[in-house]
Amino acid sequence: MIARVTKYWRLFRAGYVVLSVRILLRLSSLPQVLKRLNPRSVACKPDDAVMKALVGYVDYWLKLFPYNERGNCFPRSLSLYRCARQLGYPVVFHCGVRREVTGLDGHAWLTLDSEAFYEPGPHWQRFTVTFSYPSDQVRSTAEISAG
Repeated sequence: MIARVTKYWRLFRAGYVVLSVRILLRLSSLPQVLKRLNPRSVACKPDDAVMKALVGYVDYWLKLFPYNERGNCFPRSLSLYRCARQLGYPVVFHCGVRREVTGLDGHAWLTLDSEAFYEPGPHWQRFTVTFSYPSDQVRSTAEISAG
């Protein structure tokens, strides 16, 4: 019984986060949205099983209510950013672009220690990063790698 309640609580929570992201994006700039998505405190250690479940639930909500015809990567990455940060994962949000025959294509994804975080496939590597948040973690990770 408790496991079922926990499952539905996480499903509801993921839906609430997806809805919140959509509303915040209409009211604020991306940096302001990301600041609001950062939890004030993190009370738990990272838990891969919980994170994997939340990824599935976020994907479920976005499949039911797609963001746009080009894809769900933007609200997916922002929603997973919130969930991961709440669970104690120090993820970094990225936006990038690449040149296509028809113009520019964009993508959004998360990294943890410079590796893709619950990203479906390696296509994120073909994008040039145009924005990262928090930007200081990107610099510190790059400095550590270079040093």
